[in-house]
Amino acid sequence: MEGYPAHYVSHNLPFVILFGLGSTAPKPRDAIEDEYPLLQEKGIYISSDLPNVSGPAAEELLSCFHDFDAKDAAWNNRPGKGKMGTMGFTYRSVGRAFTVPAHKARPPSSMPSPLAEDSVQRRPSLTPVLHSPLSPLSPDSPLFPDGIMSSFWFSKHQWLLPSAVISFFNFSTDPNSSTLQDNKIKTEINALRTSITASSYRFRLVVVLVCEDGDNDPNPIERVSNIRRATSLDSKSCFYLPSRLSTIEIQAFVGTVLASIQPSCIEYYRDLSKHARRKRNRASVPPPTAPPTHGTSQTLSAQGWTVRYETKLGFFAESRQEMDAAGRNYEAAYEALLDVDVFETVASWSPRFDETRMLADVLAIRILRCLLWTGQTTSAVQSWSNHRAAIQDFVDRKGKGTGTYGWEAWEARWSTVMAELIEKVDVPIFHVPEQPSTLIPASLEIPDIYAIPEKAFAADERLPPWDLLHHEGYWLNRSAQRTRARRKLAMTMPKEDRSSPGQSPASQIASKSHLYDTYLCEEPHKEYGLPGHASFDHSALLVHTLGKAAGHFSKRHQNRAVERIQFETAREYMRSGRWEEAMVLVKPLWQKLSWRREGWWKLVEEMSWAVRACARHLGDGETLAAVEWELLSNSLTPRSNWQYNISKCFDGLDMEEKPLVVVDFDSTAPSLSAKFTFGSLRGRVGEPVQVQLTITSQIHAKAVPITLAGLSITFEGGFKPIEIMHDTTQSSAETSAKGSIMLCDVPLSENPSSAEVPISVTAGSNISGSLLGFTDLTFSSVTNKVLLMTMTPRDAGEVRAAKVILKLREEFFDLDVVIPFREQISRCDWWFTSQEGLFRKKLDPYQAYAIEIFPKPPKMQVVLPTLRKTYYSDETVEIDVLFINEEEEDADVRIEVQLLGTAGKPPTIYWIAAQDLETKPEALDQTTTLQEDQYAGRILGRLAPLETRAEKVKFQALPEMAEYTLQIKAAYHLASDPQTAILKTEIKDLVFIRPFDGNSEFIPHIHPDPWPSYFDVNDDESEDSAGIRAGGLKQKWSLTANLASFALERLQVHAVALKVLEVKYGATCQLLSNTEDIEGGTYLGPNETIDRKFALEVQKADLEDRRASVVRCQLEVIWGLESISPRRTTTVIPISQLTVPFGEPRVLACAQQSNVMVPLIHMAYTIENPSVHVLTFLLTMEASEDFAFSGPKSGTIQLVPLSRHTVQYNILPTRRGEWIRPNLRVLDTGFGKTLRLAAADGCKRDKNGLAVWVGLE
Repeated sequence: MEGYPAHYVSHNLPFVILFGLGSTAPKPRDAIEDEYPLLQEKGIYISSDLPNVSGPAAEELLSCFHDFDAKDAAWNNRPGKGKMGTMGFTYRSVGRAFTVPAHKARPPSSMPSPLAEDSVQRRPSLTPVLHSPLSPLSPDSPLFPDGIMSSFWFSKHQWLLPSAVISFFNFSTDPNSSTLQDNKIKTEINALRTSITASSYRFRLVVVLVCEDGDNDPNPIERVSNIRRATSLDSKSCFYLPSRLSTIEIQAFVGTVLASIQPSCIEYYRDLSKHARRKRNRASVPPPTAPPTHGTSQTLSAQGWTVRYETKLGFFAESRQEMDAAGRNYEAAYEALLDVDVFETVASWSPRFDETRMLADVLAIRILRCLLWTGQTTSAVQSWSNHRAAIQDFVDRKGKGTGTYGWEAWEARWSTVMAELIEKVDVPIFHVPEQPSTLIPASLEIPDIYAIPEKAFAADERLPPWDLLHHEGYWLNRSAQRTRARRKLAMTMPKEDRSSPGQSPASQIASKSHLYDTYLCEEPHKEYGLPGHASFDHSALLVHTLGKAAGHFSKRHQNRAVERIQFETAREYMRSGRWEEAMVLVKPLWQKLSWRREGWWKLVEEMSWAVRACARHLGDGETLAAVEWELLSNSLTPRSNWQYNISKCFDGLDMEEKPLVVVDFDSTAPSLSAKFTFGSLRGRVGEPVQVQLTITSQIHAKAVPITLAGLSITFEGGFKPIEIMHDTTQSSAETSAKGSIMLCDVPLSENPSSAEVPISVTAGSNISGSLLGFTDLTFSSVTNKVLLMTMTPRDAGEVRAAKVILKLREEFFDLDVVIPFREQISRCDWWFTSQEGLFRKKLDPYQAYAIEIFPKPPKMQVVLPTLRKTYYSDETVEIDVLFINEEEEDADVRIEVQLLGTAGKPPTIYWIAAQDLETKPEALDQTTTLQEDQYAGRILGRLAPLETRAEKVKFQALPEMAEYTLQIKAAYHLASDPQTAILKTEIKDLVFIRPFDGNSEFIPHIHPDPWPSYFDVNDDESEDSAGIRAGGLKQKWSLTANLASFALERLQVHAVALKVLEVKYGATCQLLSNTEDIEGGTYLGPNETIDRKFALEVQKADLEDRRASVVRCQLEVIWGLESISPRRTTTVIPISQLTVPFGEPRVLACAQQSNVMVPLIHMAYTIENPSVHVLTFLLTMEASEDFAFSGPKSGTIQLVPLSRHTVQYNILPTRRGEWIRPNLRVLDTGFGKTLRLAAADGCKRDKNGLAVWVGLE
């Protein structure tokens, strides 16, 4: 809001004076103090003799008060304006003296004589009526006699007249002088209160006692209370600040002080509102101090006084932050100001016209602030437009019209005011969120560019877009447009009007004052002065405004608007001759111009010519060549007086070295465009593939033809690059009937001889590893060429055409145009010739950029004659491999074998003995990666047609079941074409299963040897081979293994053996019986089973050791396939660990058929006590209907330590062919535990207990 007095338009806050805080240096007087009427002559001077409160603590306290200053806060009611819940204040530090304005103006020095006729009717008053120094009724007032409002009144309440004064005093901690200092403080406070009362102002006095640096007073409360009582201050008007407080504590103290004075400040401005309202409602206008004697004889009308008081009411309401009430008062003042009795009565030649016009602007600005404060965005825009229309009407009717540069200057300023208001108010909808560091389109949040209408407008009401509040960039851009119009009108002023006042006669000066509107702008001779004289810098203002507008548009991702504004800024730089700054803006903008993508060629043309002008002035050869290339495009409008010859663009430039310019096709308008087409969607290695490159000329008709030195085509995939050189002697073409399309057959060679390649072509070109061709590469405005080429692919895979580089070589520069091939095209054509001429056919758009090259089908056969469907774990696998060459010529073959598994590392596979080996058989690394031109493995050598070569692979299968993939590769090439690699891959799945599965049963037996006596000592104990002395208990066990065949064919089992792996916890284990090789082997068919039984003896090393022992063992089965009898395989079947108890008593049951009576069964129950205690057992034989028994029905047995006892029973079954259950209950009476019967010889145990089989015979 530059141009308006700062206090005239700034936001109003409660004004507080900080009295006696800070540096003791005298404060310089402000300009407002010098300009304010009668401030020095009649102002009320308030001062104090005590020194300022200074020092580090005072400076920090002053800084905290300034931190709470809200004059720079946003103009809205959102939290955060005033800290700690305060409404926000503005402060002024004045030291120990300040002056407040006088209430009344001074009386006139001499009263003017009344008119003759007036003296007859009445007698003048001898005592004049005095008014405020700023009242239109005071002769010394700048508003006398008919002015309405002055900016001094706003400055008075925002800089001179406070709502509260906070006075600071040093609070001494010296006990010797504290009483004297307290008395001085009381005297100064009372003197201040007296001065404030004498001034008739009602602002509040607040006292802050700041403790001096050092130790705090031990009892300050009594002293502070004494000061309060002596000065009639309450607890909310006198505060004590201890020393040695942290910054946070000082901030909290400042917040407390401000919170206490906030209600009184609001009440202060409310009292001023009541006073102004009473004066507004009076029936008559008070008489002036003296009648007007110059200018005009009329005083301010009643309607003008209404404007004055309504403005004051709005100001006081705004100071209380009551923005709704302030807006209503400002609107009432504005409407009254534009009434026919106020503004209409002011003559346009009077200085009051500009004053009134400025007051209208200020009231409109304050109304806009109130509307934006309350969220009425659309109403604010309409109010802005209404004020503009009203002022335009006044200026057209009563002013100098709106066709002057002064009106355009005001239009630009009025738009800038709206942008600054939006920024100051900080409209929430225009907040720009922080974007993530990595911009992802899905997470990008686009800010709003305009605000939706408020609820006061109906939802279905259609509002024009200019009635919606747009962001700041919109208004700044409008301001720039008006500034350009201002400059245009200023430049139309005649020379005589632009001369300075000292060089023109008075009559011309008087006439100019009636022609040009200079409200808030320069005089004509300063607006656009004569050559050699200073003028207003319109370009600087435009650059500043456009720069700010571009920033706001850029934040909201309005890229097209940003480009347009930056282009306008660059043109201003060019207009001012600042070519470097213009180039900094326009070059990156031209390279990434969105207008080019949208086809806005008129704008692109303006941009290109601007870039050329900058490059030409700065000698930027690279940019000049690139933009000259774009200017050749017929998409741009040609200039009639311009010669389009790119080879002459460097004329007049002094270039130190020849530049190489690289132009991206997307960053310029097309002068030459290219499309690539494959002749088919699919191809094979070694088979020719036809391709076409179509180059379309889009240069101006009057442009000089372009001759390319060559072009390069690159691919993504297995194709070699193509280099086409310009050579008119080797071109051949067929031209269609229209003559615009030329089909050129370009033969390609891989290794051209030096004689075939001209020196002029190879200079500066890299043709090694490329396919080379020659043709005529001259293009005019009507030349379109189709280059037909034939290529032979050498590698399989997808091939994509990547880009073509057009190479232009001139005397002073080299230019490369990079044209990428697009995947999305509208049409794909293939050109061909026939007897009737040149034609085209439409192809699949996919052919425009890609072709799938398949490997050449191999005729080499890989046969595995001995491959089986199923293999077994632990088996040694040998597979025969036959390689048969069915090609029509010799083939050099290299072979590789791999075994791939889904989990874990597969077994190592290798080649075994074969004929004509060139390398020693060795294991292959399973992690080797197969490459297209290198195969790990062995060289098989050269195979003649129909020759067969036999090889064999071997590996050892793992013990686990698994599935593997056997992959055998034969990479070869024919003797006639060594560059084309052919690959034959044979893949077979190998399934490995376990040949056997088994379970086992661990059964205890009664050891025939007697137990050692607990009371005897045996000196003959010896150690076994493991170094363990075997002197403990012995137990006999049997392990019965049941083996089942899971194989899918007959197996021959040669041997089954039990192997003890480990015995734990102080015991030894000896195999009493094991299975040796089975003579002739045992044959097992699928799902058949065999049983093998093994006897074990387990003995403790120490008689005192009662721990249970653990035996780990496994079964080893030696077997082979019936079909491959010589080869034997060993399979290990793990057995879960066997637990042998030694510390608990047990009962072993044995059954034996009687030799005398067939059905009679002899049962023996052996009770063992391996413990060191005497145990008593209670025996009870349970009766059953299935048998009769002879033996004790019940009884008691006592066993000494390390002893056993056998109880005999004869069982006579009542049934045959069934299982009977002779259950003997053995109860350990000492521990109350029933012992579990263990089945030994002739018995078994299941879930129901002990069982004995009774045969039929």
